[in-house]
Amino acid sequence: MGTKTVTVTKLALAGLLLALPAVGPFESGTAKGERSGSLILPPIQKLPEAYASLYSQTLLVWHEQGWKDAPSDADRLPGSRYKSASPDVTVRADALEGKNGVVQVPQPKAWVEYEIDAPQDGLYQLELTVLPGEGSSGPVQIGVKVDGEFPYFEAKTIQIPRKWKDSVYPPKLNEHGDQIRPSQQELPEWGVRLLTDAKFTSPDPLRFRLAKGRHTIRLESVLEPFALAEIAVKAPRPLPAYEQAAADWKALPNGAEPGWLLTVEAEQMSAKSDPSVQVQASNDNLASPASDGRQIYNTMGGARWSRGGQSAEWTFDVPKDGLYYIHFQYLQNFTKDVISFREIRIDGQVPFRELQSYPFPYSRKWSVEALQDDKGAPFAFYFRQGTHRIGLTAAPSPTTPVRESLQSIVDGYQEINRQVAMVTGIKNRNMVDQNRDWNLAETMPDVASKLRALADRLQGLYGNSLQGAEGLRSVIFDLRNMAESPDLLSKRPPEMHAQNLEKITSFIDSLGRQPLTLDRIFISSSPERPVEPPGTLTVVGDLVGNFFRTFSPNYHYYGRRDPDGIDVWVNRGRDYVALMQQLADESFTAKTGIKVNVNLMPNPGQLILSNSAGREPDVALGIAEGTPADFAMRNSLVNLSEFPDFAGVSEQFQPGTLIPFTYDGSVYALPETVALNVLFYRTDILKSVGLKPPDTWDDLYAMLPTLQQKGYNFYFAKLNYVPIFLQNGASFYTEDGLNSGLNSREAFNSFKQWTELFTVYGLPTEVPSFYMHFRSGDMPVGIADYNTYMQLLVAAPELAGSWEIAPIPGVKRKDGTVVRWSGGNLSSGMIFRSSERRQDAWEFLKWWTSTETQSQFGNEIELLNGVEFRWNTANVEAFKKLPWPEKERKAILDQWKWYKEMPNVPGGYFTPRELNFAWTRTVLQNQNYREMLEKAVFQIDSELKRKQREFGFVDKQGSIVRKLKVPDIKQPREGAGKP
Repeated sequence: MGTKTVTVTKLALAGLLLALPAVGPFESGTAKGERSGSLILPPIQKLPEAYASLYSQTLLVWHEQGWKDAPSDADRLPGSRYKSASPDVTVRADALEGKNGVVQVPQPKAWVEYEIDAPQDGLYQLELTVLPGEGSSGPVQIGVKVDGEFPYFEAKTIQIPRKWKDSVYPPKLNEHGDQIRPSQQELPEWGVRLLTDAKFTSPDPLRFRLAKGRHTIRLESVLEPFALAEIAVKAPRPLPAYEQAAADWKALPNGAEPGWLLTVEAEQMSAKSDPSVQVQASNDNLASPASDGRQIYNTMGGARWSRGGQSAEWTFDVPKDGLYYIHFQYLQNFTKDVISFREIRIDGQVPFRELQSYPFPYSRKWSVEALQDDKGAPFAFYFRQGTHRIGLTAAPSPTTPVRESLQSIVDGYQEINRQVAMVTGIKNRNMVDQNRDWNLAETMPDVASKLRALADRLQGLYGNSLQGAEGLRSVIFDLRNMAESPDLLSKRPPEMHAQNLEKITSFIDSLGRQPLTLDRIFISSSPERPVEPPGTLTVVGDLVGNFFRTFSPNYHYYGRRDPDGIDVWVNRGRDYVALMQQLADESFTAKTGIKVNVNLMPNPGQLILSNSAGREPDVALGIAEGTPADFAMRNSLVNLSEFPDFAGVSEQFQPGTLIPFTYDGSVYALPETVALNVLFYRTDILKSVGLKPPDTWDDLYAMLPTLQQKGYNFYFAKLNYVPIFLQNGASFYTEDGLNSGLNSREAFNSFKQWTELFTVYGLPTEVPSFYMHFRSGDMPVGIADYNTYMQLLVAAPELAGSWEIAPIPGVKRKDGTVVRWSGGNLSSGMIFRSSERRQDAWEFLKWWTSTETQSQFGNEIELLNGVEFRWNTANVEAFKKLPWPEKERKAILDQWKWYKEMPNVPGGYFTPRELNFAWTRTVLQNQNYREMLEKAVFQIDSELKRKQREFGFVDKQGSIVRKLKVPDIKQPREGAGKP
């Protein structure tokens, strides 16, 4: 921007591509290294054969074979004129939102096929007229097959976003004068879209190769229902360069009034593709309007507007036909020297090629710049009198060649590791034998050259000025060291390889993120900058003002202080607190007359300080599962099970979710959310190797040899021991709660099974990110929790339809039942004993955890913030009312009935600690498993006795004063009912 030319050298990206072979140019793409705006786009490179299915590689092959863009359009058909369809597809008899001949595709796996006549050989694009159906807040996702096959990987998952807007502007104010984030409103409108890949990795809409003649195009639903009014097969329209568009515009009459200026506040979006593209508060006086110490939503975007394909749109009016200029006031200070790219559309179309991937360079301060070419000359746009739209879409396509090349380096590195394991015959790479030598340089004569090649390809990528790439320098150094001494590969700890791979994959992920904060958009008749960005004195003055505001008692405070209300502290974000206060006012207070002050609690450590000072709240929410028992042991909480209606309230939850909140036979908290463990598996990869997801541990042991021989592995977190112990019938404590239960036969068998997963079956001990390995495919199956599900759903749209979840493996009983006991992280709500309004606090806690409130809150928080905020409520009936896909809902409910966690007893924190020590000594130090568990039991019992004396269960002489009641459940419960 400004007068600077931003090139790939600035990005420090071109160096990586120098090591890759050059290929022929795209006829209408950017294979030559074509200029786009003020950026020289890197060329698309030929990657190893393993990447032939990628769109970029498929398109390269098509161009090498002589395929060109078709000169004219093919067929255009109404949705109802399909050739065949799955049984659940229906044709709408009447008009739908103004369109006739509509076909409705109601659920995943449903499909509809069309017969198309291509008038000549060529590359075509598909245009669909689509209306998303009622579902979740996520986009419609479809797969496209041509003549029975997906032409490339990206065709398996193509996103068609919904259309949203903020329900009100400007936002409403609360009693403190802070703005309340507006709720989201979906706009059910027909959209006409040329199909693009899910993450905008290509600057152009997707192309499909069609030979002259008849073809079958199948549209398959992957996620979310949709209606189709029309399908059109179109010839690609190459975008003109700015010079060509400008020449046409200059020939038109220019009636723009000199000095005319229109300011559009960026937070006033007319439409957006995703609820998570939100208005943001700058928390300073440098954005417009100034916040003056209040929570004012005066910008939009930021880190929440970073995923490829996320878009926002604004409308504006011009008074006369003429040439106008567009300026943006923006902040792009997220990652040093990394550029964020946006596709810019005017009235729904990209007007010229330079706006396909327009760069917004890094800057520490607010910038005000015109849309301009690489020499700093502003672009002029011709607008007719009336209303127009400008849209910006996050478009990481310029980084695609680099990210794909980096991924090939990751896979090359992993392939070397797999070859080393095959040559050495060491099934378990976790046990590094330092006393055994392997002549890998002779057995694998090309390993040194491969390592050097990987290092060379990374060499030009990192730089002192590129934030986030510094870690690649250590990877390069490591690769070169390994190339010098390849025989030492078999002795390197797997953690070192895992760390190197994690550094590269993390950098790949960061390159795909494109954050940008917008403050204002200026439409003017003059190319001159309409306002100056905040200067140094202004910035310093604002910093000083913010410093003095920190001395205010209301600084960063969010909540209500009504002396007649009960105080509720919430360990969650500001948006959660605001919505909870709103629901409490509208529902709870209106019905009961009990006023509520919902307050933000940024740090749960405040509860300890408030307890010491005697200033606790009445209710605390969002509390980790171990905290209520700790407070209960010290007589700081209300025993909820003493309330007469507790038994009915507890029926809303699975019994196992109450175990961590039970102390000495009494319940001191209610569960709010639960993060269950489930089995994740890649359907595409398991199918390719002829495997099915394991139903039992025996199934897992049977599949591991095939999985590992193919270079894959299974993920199991090394400290996720609870399922194994519980499924084998082991107890962590004796029935009286005074001793460890881990000295039983069942416990020793469980510990042996747990450690042998790593010592015998070769599961990796260090996996920094299962999500990244699952996404790349080298760990296509594993056990993880709710957070992984949301990561895959939101951040890996290219995998949609290629993965599923199921209950975790279990132990089969003689009657055929598979026992799947497992736990998962919980958050909870509790009432403090110091509260003078315990009954009112109980009424609030009942209301908050009720089916009606939890389902309403879950649906509204997702609408407010997007699908990544899906509420994982612990209320079973409320969970069924949230917008989960039916298949995932069933899998979660099947696992949920087997939920059980470790109980809490005085000194119980020693159990996970000592089990971790025992695992480390057994797996990493190769010591005897039985001796290590016996040692752990001794240490656990010693700490239990110490704490039992402290809390009066045992006297100073060690005699039992009273026994401890330890909760347990023996059988699963299919569901939970309303109280």
